[in-house]
Amino acid sequence: MGNIEEQEMEFIKKLRFEAFETEQVKAEESLALLEKIVADQHWENARDLLSLLRNVQNSVEAKMKWETTPCNIVKRAIKLVIDEYNTCRRAGDGGGQSLFQFVSADPASEDLTDYTQVLPELRDRILESVSEYKSEVEQSVELIAVQGESKIHSDEVIMTCGFCPMVLAFLTHAAKRRKFHVIVAEGAPKYDGHKMAKSLSSSGIQTTLIQDVAIFSMMSRVNKVIIGTRTVLSNGGIRTFVGAAPLADAAKFYSNPDAYVCVSKCKSRAQGTALEHHRTGNAVNLLLGPDIP
Repeated sequence: MGNIEEQEMEFIKKLRFEAFETEQVKAEESLALLEKIVADQHWENARDLLSLLRNVQNSVEAKMKWETTPCNIVKRAIKLVIDEYNTCRRAGDGGGQSLFQFVSADPASEDLTDYTQVLPELRDRILESVSEYKSEVEQSVELIAVQGESKIHSDEVIMTCGFCPMVLAFLTHAAKRRKFHVIVAEGAPKYDGHKMAKSLSSSGIQTTLIQDVAIFSMMSRVNKVIIGTRTVLSNGGIRTFVGAAPLADAAKFYSNPDAYVCVSKCKSRAQGTALEHHRTGNAVNLLLGPDIP
């Protein structure tokens, strides 16, 4: 018990100090923590397990409200528990609660009593489902990268900003059969664009690194804008890297019709109103994996 709690506190500490290199690593470690909770924590029924998972979600949201990836992972795990419980009870036709009903329920109320039945096979079924979901998350970058060949054409000029492993994989995969030019805005003050430009150049892609102030003047020759994101909000906005806002404004001014956002499912947020980016007025194409509706 204590070991799991220590790992949970260590995980939150890493979130606070941004110790994860990428959102992909953050998602994988979130799943690893939840898998240990399911396998090692003491719980007798689905209600106990759902309470444990909800406590993790509340801990993250209380201390790191802007961290959507771990919370989304926990919500998906809650949904898996609910589905497996209903399946074990052979009540897939409406028995039990929905995910929204559980997340919004009061733990002290009677709303959780539907999950008190003890099912011996439940733990193994949940671990199997979590393992399948873990495989989906691990393959999310690859599943999006393979779409590069169909979205990028030869001799195009593409602009991006900052460093995003998903965008890097997307462009690198497309470069295997396409010849194109990538313009990278450096993304001050972190200057992640330098790392992105170096990685693209090492992959044999023609790359130009520019200052953020040059985005507007270079946009006139750009065919496509491709960026990564941290969170996709329910209203269509996204939380993304510094420098993306002027990139979007320049694309709007030059009526650039092709803007792509590379995003995995675990970055979607059910609620949110703050927009840190995406004021282009153009439809943004979300490059989603096959598991995303």
